[in-house]
Amino acid sequence: MSGNKVSIRFNKYHNYDDMTRLLKHVAKKHSNLTRLYSIGRSKQGRELWVMHLTDDSDDGETVTIKPNVKYVANMHGNEAVGREMLLHLIAYLVNFSNRSANVRKLLRHTNIHIMPSMNPDGFEIAHEGRCEGPGRRNANGIDLNRNFPDRIFINRTESEQPETVAIRQWLNRIQFILSANIHGGALVVNYPFDGSPVMESEHLEKTPDHDVFIHLAKTYAQRHRKLKSQIKCRKDDNFINGITNGNAWYPVQGSMQDYNYIYAGCMELTLEISCCKYPNATNLLTHWNENKIPMLALLNEANKGVKGIIKDYITETPIAKANLTILGRDVQFNSDLRGQFWRLLLPGDYVIIVRAAGYSRLQKQFTVMANKITVMELYLTPIKRLAKQFDSSSSSNSNTNYHYRWKKIDQQPSIHSESSSTFGQRLMLINKNNDNNNPPTNRFVPISTTKIYLPIILILTIFGHYQ
Repeated sequence: MSGNKVSIRFNKYHNYDDMTRLLKHVAKKHSNLTRLYSIGRSKQGRELWVMHLTDDSDDGETVTIKPNVKYVANMHGNEAVGREMLLHLIAYLVNFSNRSANVRKLLRHTNIHIMPSMNPDGFEIAHEGRCEGPGRRNANGIDLNRNFPDRIFINRTESEQPETVAIRQWLNRIQFILSANIHGGALVVNYPFDGSPVMESEHLEKTPDHDVFIHLAKTYAQRHRKLKSQIKCRKDDNFINGITNGNAWYPVQGSMQDYNYIYAGCMELTLEISCCKYPNATNLLTHWNENKIPMLALLNEANKGVKGIIKDYITETPIAKANLTILGRDVQFNSDLRGQFWRLLLPGDYVIIVRAAGYSRLQKQFTVMANKITVMELYLTPIKRLAKQFDSSSSSNSNTNYHYRWKKIDQQPSIHSESSSTFGQRLMLINKNNDNNNPPTNRFVPISTTKIYLPIILILTIFGHYQ
């Protein structure tokens, strides 16, 4: 490692101490592009390092609402190829930041987080040259890819491991849009769901974003020579186009992939990139040449679909942790602490639904174009403003048959249901004449403004049926 260029040999694996020195060197020499941080420690006290790469330089171009993407490797300590691929990816990104227009654009528009080793304890006891050997599990003997909450087991019977806790807290802090978890022992791109409510049943288990996951999986596999050619590690492998649904391959409960999608709104793939889990280091250059272009291509997918910011209609301040769904895609995601949101979508027409505590529900149509990202600025109207507007309207019309009152809504939306009640309070309109012949209806209340009008839905409830 000399000068500002990061040089990493392809004829060796980096143990924990080597990896730590390398990462610190890169962070020091390229502080304009990188920031090294730890999300926690392993069972034996090793740092779970993450390198954050992005270009925030002021070159006259203002880039806002940058998506966060991540690569994680070495979840199973004896699956070592991914660990080295991510170290080489870090070096490639900083070395080519001023030499490649594609890398420069990627760093300008994306926050990239790279964790070379999620299970450093396991790696330290694994053996180079052994395709199957010790080190898969963490220091407590737990398979970390069976240790996450999922649709079936919200609270797992196995105690939650420190590495698992660190990942979950990381996902709570950063709103990731896209992720890949690199493994070894097969040649295939695996997409969710990994598990299903029907235990031990091998079948296709689709997510609501099945089309997007297929696209992402093919984005990687079709650029990888061996995956595209459907080279088999085992005789019974049969991965069409080099991809597979996790549950159709073999059911897994408690996977990190499913947790990312269900609980964090992050689309994660599992990349199986080598038949041998810990091949001799002489094979690393070949693996790099096979995976470099696919890894970069997958990162570029983060800047497609839709992104935007959610603001208070009155104050124009961002609304953090608003709840969002895409109509017909029954998994929720949230805005981050700056009110920003992202969602990967294929070209087409969509409807976004936004809910936030103390605000009226918003529903908005939008279109996603091919190879572009749609940018939206969405305004939510505070419920108190809505009440004041309606009170003024009611008092000016003595013939109105409705009055309003507050109904406290305690139920939070389910992660699987976009029809659940809104957070906070909802304005309930009551028919004073108790006309049971008139069913509840939706009423749109216009608000005078120079901004684009976004209609506000008020739920009308007949007094005799109000509970």
